[in-house]
Amino acid sequence: MIHLLGAGSLGLLWAARLARADKPCRLILRDAAALNAWQTRHQMVGLTDGAQHYELKVPAELATAGELIDLLIVATKAYSAQTALASVAPRLKPGAQILMLQNGLGSQQAARQAYPAQRVLYASVTDGALIASPAQVVWAGKGVNRIGDPAGGAAPSWLVDLNAAAIESQWEPDIEQVLWQKLAINCAINPFTVLYDCPNGEVPLHAGAQLDQLIPELQQLLAVYSARVELDQLETTIRQVINSTAANSSSMRQDVHNGRRTEIDFILGYAVRQARKAGLQLPTLERLHTNLRTRLIALGLPPD
Repeated sequence: MIHLLGAGSLGLLWAARLARADKPCRLILRDAAALNAWQTRHQMVGLTDGAQHYELKVPAELATAGELIDLLIVATKAYSAQTALASVAPRLKPGAQILMLQNGLGSQQAARQAYPAQRVLYASVTDGALIASPAQVVWAGKGVNRIGDPAGGAAPSWLVDLNAAAIESQWEPDIEQVLWQKLAINCAINPFTVLYDCPNGEVPLHAGAQLDQLIPELQQLLAVYSARVELDQLETTIRQVINSTAANSSSMRQDVHNGRRTEIDFILGYAVRQARKAGLQLPTLERLHTNLRTRLIALGLPPD
């Protein structure tokens, strides 16, 4: 049995694909009101996959009720991950596996530190998903899930089940390097999409010289915490992602449009803190962080 913690767009997307492939799974919902609403909808989730639409039954339960957990997929926002995990901690078996799907960095390391009796795995997720209406999720962009264990070890057997459910996944022996490079890409795109309220493809137009100055600073950061990436390679990767997702609205921009707290503290904030820890002077990164915080405060949203 796979338990999914979090019923946002990503949690619903994973749950729907598992149910479509007849893989046993359960959603863990945040409170009684959410569970009652789910039961009122007969525990059905709608999945729109291109021109196809599916209505799929996914059982749900509260964190405090249910069987012991062998495999937990945490699909909450990064800032909610620790509280959500604590709510189900008594149900985690010793040796249970916890797969963290969060954006940015910081929540994964916190989970690993808090649950030494469990195996905490990290994932880099590039699927796109959006909620069209309650319990209706659209698979907006198909990506690959790169999964790994920061402590080393072999790929788990359930990776086969994910791939069978069209949750395309591959095992990464150095998942932290993957996540650091994804963090750099997110730092180069997401903040600008909020500051200029633009889709990804318009970032170079609006950011201009700021982006040109930021990329070498991100390369310096990666050189400290990840495998060294050549500047030309990093710039090419960032601009390729911008071009390939040109029409997309970043998750951070979507959060702002929906009046929700962003994951700034686990993306740009984490990068700034780690740069300071390493004694790096990265003025463009620092200024971008300050400007984004100022923008969020002006919009009445939390700046962290």
